[in-house]
Amino acid sequence: MEWFVTKDGKYRIESLSASTVPGALQVIRESFCQDEAVCIGAGVNKNPLAAEELLELCADAALDGASLVAVVVDSGDVVAASFNKIQVAASDSSEKPFFEVFAEERCSQESAKSLIQFMANVDGRCNLFQKYGVDCSLEIMFLATLREHRKQRLGEFLCKFSIELAKELKNGPVAEITVEDLGPKYSSMKSRSAITAYPKICQAIWTAEPTAKIGRRLEFTEHLVVSFSEFVYDSKTYTERIGTDGAECIVAAQPLY
Repeated sequence: MEWFVTKDGKYRIESLSASTVPGALQVIRESFCQDEAVCIGAGVNKNPLAAEELLELCADAALDGASLVAVVVDSGDVVAASFNKIQVAASDSSEKPFFEVFAEERCSQESAKSLIQFMANVDGRCNLFQKYGVDCSLEIMFLATLREHRKQRLGEFLCKFSIELAKELKNGPVAEITVEDLGPKYSSMKSRSAITAYPKICQAIWTAEPTAKIGRRLEFTEHLVVSFSEFVYDSKTYTERIGTDGAECIVAAQPLY
């Protein structure tokens, strides 16, 4: 499904599909896993096996049918991606959140575990379901643009139309993705059960200033700021690896209705 074409006609924002899954995962491998602050903090940028485990997380999230890509109109090449996860409030307090379960059951690399546990930890500090009185959200999970295509507002467009996609989910699936669409590497992944709830908020953990600026332009409300110095991987804080004093992440959300 096509959502938007930039004014210069160079880029198109569209729903993730079987044909764009490989390119979207490559964007995450090359860009997010290498350049994102939290990946540097957790050492994922120096561990190819950990990066592959994050790609499996993206593939799993893709089954929610809520992810978007930016492609070059002339070539069809994927140059930016937003892997979005539909989150449903736990039915009871003993139920572990999705990210925590994924880290425990499907990660063997400590750096990948550290990053995903970071996500679960930060999400857990700010109960957005309770704050907004809702049972379901769309989380902008991993957002990335290839280096040579940055400064084109592709990240902002992906976030903007992730919000629009989330609203459309009220009327049913928008762009369904099957396990077969993910390719042979992920053929053993379990098919996704139908999600009966639909998102009432869009949420994100902004882990760098550029994404925080996108959130402010799109009028997300910032609910929590957490320093990367609180998180440690292999005896070093994330801040030490990132190399920027005061590096922090922001939990933000926006109601859809």
